[in-house]
Amino acid sequence: MQKSLLIVVWLLLLISCNEKVAIDHTYQFYSLQVRPDSQLKITPQVNNDSTLRYYNYEIEHGNNSIFTLTYSSGDSIATDSGESDIVIFEVDTAKTEFNIVGTDFKNYSGLYEKSCFCFEEDANKPLPITQGQVFGKKLSSTTWKVRAEIGMIDIEDTVRVGQTKIISLK
Repeated sequence: MQKSLLIVVWLLLLISCNEKVAIDHTYQFYSLQVRPDSQLKITPQVNNDSTLRYYNYEIEHGNNSIFTLTYSSGDSIATDSGESDIVIFEVDTAKTEFNIVGTDFKNYSGLYEKSCFCFEEDANKPLPITQGQVFGKKLSSTTWKVRAEIGMIDIEDTVRVGQTKIISLK
C-alpha cells in the first residue's frame, strides 16, 4: 500500500512539474508628484525656418507648485519596450483649486511628452497641451486631490506635496 501511495505521489509531482506557469512581465502604473516652491523654465526649440519643434524644460526654484502626472507601461524583460505619457504644468502656490481645460494649459505652462525608445516624430519632445482636462483641489497644506484626463492619463487620486505617489495597475 505504501508503495502504491508513493508511486501516485511521484506521478503527481512529475505531472505538476511539466505544467508551465505563464509569467506576466508587463507593467502599468501611474505616478503623481507635486513639487512646491518651483517653476518651469521653458525653452522653445525651433527649426531653421523658426517653426516650433518642441520645448525643453527645467524645474527651478520659484513661487509655483509643479505637477507631474505620468502613465507608464511596457514589458520588464524587453529593454526598450516601455513608454510613458508625461504631463507637467505649474500652478500658483496661492491657489487652492484649479480646473484646466484644453488650450487653457498655456496659462499653466502645460506640456505633454510621449517618452519611449521609438522613432516616432513627436516622441521624447515636450509639446504644448491642447486637449484634455485636469482638476485639482488642495485638501490640506500638504495634500492635493487631482483628477486628470490627458492622453493615456486617466486618474483620480490624492498626492502629498513633495512626494511621488505610484499607483500600480497590474
